[in-house]
Amino acid sequence: MRGERFLLLPGLLFLLLFFAYPVFAILERSLAAPEGLTLARYLKALTAPAYLEAWRNSLLFAALSTLAAAVGGVFVAYWTSRLPLRLKGLLMSLYAVPVSLSGLVVAFGFIVLLGRNGVVNQLLAPLGLPRFDLYSWTGLFLVFPFYNIPLFALALMPLLESVGKGLLEAARASGATPFQAWVRVLLPALMPGILAGSSIVFAGMMGAFGTALALTGFAKNLLSLQIYSLVAESTFDLPQAAALAAVLMGTTGVGLYLLALWERRFRR
Repeated sequence: MRGERFLLLPGLLFLLLFFAYPVFAILERSLAAPEGLTLARYLKALTAPAYLEAWRNSLLFAALSTLAAAVGGVFVAYWTSRLPLRLKGLLMSLYAVPVSLSGLVVAFGFIVLLGRNGVVNQLLAPLGLPRFDLYSWTGLFLVFPFYNIPLFALALMPLLESVGKGLLEAARASGATPFQAWVRVLLPALMPGILAGSSIVFAGMMGAFGTALALTGFAKNLLSLQIYSLVAESTFDLPQAAALAAVLMGTTGVGLYLLALWERRFRR
C-alpha cells in the first residue's frame, strides 16, 4: 500500500498547479497593496451597488436555473428510463451532445432560432404576435436549460434505473396513488441524486459566462461579467477582479456546502 500511494502524486501535483496555486494567486492579488495587506477591495465588492446587484443577480439566476434543471431533469430521466433499451441508449447519446457544446455555439444557435431576425420571430411577425426577446432575462433563462436538463438527466439516470421502477411498483402495490408514490416514495429516494446534480448545475450557473456574454454583452449585470469587464475593458483593475472572483468562489462554495449537507441528511 505504501508504494501505491505514489500513484496519487500525479493527481496531487495537478491539483496544486491548476487549482491551489491559481486560487492562492487570486487571493494574494486581491489582498496585496503597496502598504501591505488590505481588505478595501472586498469592502468595495460587498458594498458597491453595481457589485451587490451583480452578486444578487448571479445567485438568483443560478438558483432558478438549478431549480428548472432539477424539475426538467427528473421528468426527462424518468420518461427516458421507461423507454425500450435501444431507444434509451440513443437518447442518452443525444443528451450528451448539448453538454459537450461550447457556450458560444449554443448562444449562436439560439440567436438563429429566437433572435430578433430568427426563425421563430419571422414566423410570429406575419401573425401579428409579439416577438420573443432573446436578449432579456427571460431569454437568458430559457437558454441554459438546453444543456442543464440533459446534464441533470444523465446524472440521475443510473439511480433512477436502479431504484425507481421497483419503488414505484412496490408503492402502487401497497395502495398508494401515483401522486403519493412519486412524492412520498420515489422523490425521497432520488433526492441524493437530485442534490448531487443540483450541485453541478449550481456551480456552473454561478460562473455562467460565455453564453451570457454572447447573448447580452454587458446589458445584464452578472458577477462573472463584472469580473470580465475589470480584466478586459478600459476599467482594467486586476486586484478588484480578483476580489470579485474570491466572492464568487466563496458564494459558490457556501451553496455547494449547503447542498452537500442536505444530501447527507437524505442519505441518512
